[in-house]
Amino acid sequence: MSDISYSTVGFRDRDVEAALDGVAAAGFTQTEIVGQEPHLAVPPTGKALADFRTRLAARGLRARTVHAPLTRNVLGAPEENWRLEVVEKLAGYLRLAAALEATEVIIHPVPNPIFVPEGDDPEVAGRIADAVPRSLDRLVPVAQSEGVRMLLENLPYSCGYPYLGMKELRPLVEDYPEEHLGLVIDTGHAWTMKRDPSREIEIAGSRLRGTHLQDVDYDQPNDNHWVPTHGGLDWPAIRKALASVGYPGPWTFEVARGTRDETPDQLAHLTREVARSWGL
Repeated sequence: MSDISYSTVGFRDRDVEAALDGVAAAGFTQTEIVGQEPHLAVPPTGKALADFRTRLAARGLRARTVHAPLTRNVLGAPEENWRLEVVEKLAGYLRLAAALEATEVIIHPVPNPIFVPEGDDPEVAGRIADAVPRSLDRLVPVAQSEGVRMLLENLPYSCGYPYLGMKELRPLVEDYPEEHLGLVIDTGHAWTMKRDPSREIEIAGSRLRGTHLQDVDYDQPNDNHWVPTHGGLDWPAIRKALASVGYPGPWTFEVARGTRDETPDQLAHLTREVARSWGL
């Protein structure tokens, strides 16, 4: 079976049930479920979880990955109370992923400066650098007990924070078991920071276990989340780089906007056609 997946972020105009309907209608059999409004802002438990799994199966869908909450929910929260709160929340999404039989959970390592009080204070970067591994030390054992893998994502923030790209993320994950900690490449994030996505893939190497495939404008990239091939990225080079590192999948598409005012449903269908044209 083709290992392609479509993120529910493409259907932010509707609740999770309608989003999953849209993913399935476009011809995808796997999805990445986003852990925030309007989707799974609170992990379901008990009967609600069992019913959710039943409805996924009825659509012919598998929850391939789970994207943990974004915004302030990062490993590198620079304030200790904030960090401990986030660790507890992220642990809940690791348990959710296991319950859904998803293989990986996408996690942002560091915060967008807009969420950090006095975010331009030079001491903040040091506190973030200290917080990230301490959070991993708490969460890797949870991932191990649940049988899932965390994936840390490259991010598009123009600031002096650590762990934004693969040059710093790859050495970080080397200190932890590859079965429970890896990397995910967001192609649009890379070029928004004027980093070549192909080179980022090569640096991530064998620890790369996830993708967020999205396109951006070549000259003025702004984390556009366009359908791959609708922007300026070199997709033959990106696909070649993925092959060169032996990337095993999944090929997850994270499309959220169109270049021609397409609807979310149209974008999902256009993305499925791109995947077919790549032989996926």
